Amino acid sequence: MPVATLPTANRFTRRLFRLTGTDPLPLTLSARRVYILPTRQGVAFGLLLLGMLVGSINYGISLGFLFTFLLAGMALACLFATWRNVLGLRLHGLEAEPVFAGDAMTVRLHTDPPADRPRQGLVLQLDAAGSAPVDLRPGEAGVLALSLATHHRGRLALGNCQIGSEAPLGLFRAWAVLRPDTEVLVWPRPAAAHPPLPPAREDSGDRDGAKVRGAEDFDGLRAYAPGESLSRLAWKTLARHAAPMVKGFVGPAGGQLWLDWGQLGGRDAESRIAILTRWVLDADAAGRPWGLRLPGLTLPQGSGRAHRLRCLNALAVHGLAKNPPSAG
Repeated sequence: MPVATLPTANRFTRRLFRLTGTDPLPLTLSARRVYILPTRQGVAFGLLLLGMLVGSINYGISLGFLFTFLLAGMALACLFATWRNVLGLRLHGLEAEPVFAGDAMTVRLHTDPPADRPRQGLVLQLDAAGSAPVDLRPGEAGVLALSLATHHRGRLALGNCQIGSEAPLGLFRAWAVLRPDTEVLVWPRPAAAHPPLPPAREDSGDRDGAKVRGAEDFDGLRAYAPGESLSRLAWKTLARHAAPMVKGFVGPAGGQLWLDWGQLGGRDAESRIAILTRWVLDADAAGRPWGLRLPGLTLPQGSGRAHRLRCLNALAVHGLAKNPPSAG
């Protein structure tokens, strides 16, 4: 299946906005990167001024000339103010947390605090999605967040995005086009209907009668390690220990849980990946250690948040191109 990307810009757009490479962040928007055009309201306002000017000339109305040039001066001041809203803005980073295919992904653009003047009505636009307007005050960092639809698992290249503003009057829109070198993962959609977790089975590499970390017999308390499941946290002892403790369990070496690609024979690749994704979530919710076996890749036994993320990331990119085409 193809790697999910956002729509690419055509050749004319690439030349017009100089989209010949990527823009590493952080980045300061210089005057050459900021474009400005009238909005629909701005065009209508310009036509109104033209009509007022023609009427004033035709009937020789001095007061009409006064209001026409006064409003035209306000429009020019608005044009300069809108352009300055975007000019000199320093963009710190673009990020997005992985989500399951079909869920909305939140894309965040971080800006450094403006040092000289406030910025009004900043909007981040990516594909057909746009963020809510954000105002930045001097010395205050900002985050522009938008919701982006996802459809397929894999790597999603965040292509051309725009940061712009129509403040203060909405007569003009100033914007800058960015081509960040940012790539995020979309996890597979877990299967809704799936077989239960496979039974724990023996591993020929283990010694007879040996004990390994498992979920059967309580084996005392040990220090909490980042990424471990919170379901094993010993809440009752939390007040007596300076550091959080987790419950340790052991089980027979022959009782290891393996989520194996080969256990799902007779199904297509995407169905297997969806079921394995569901098994990873179920095993993690049960607090059981598990290992994942895919063609060409084996992730050893483990548990906790870090292990879950490794397994989901491996399932997200399995069988897909390593380097997706850049969007835009």
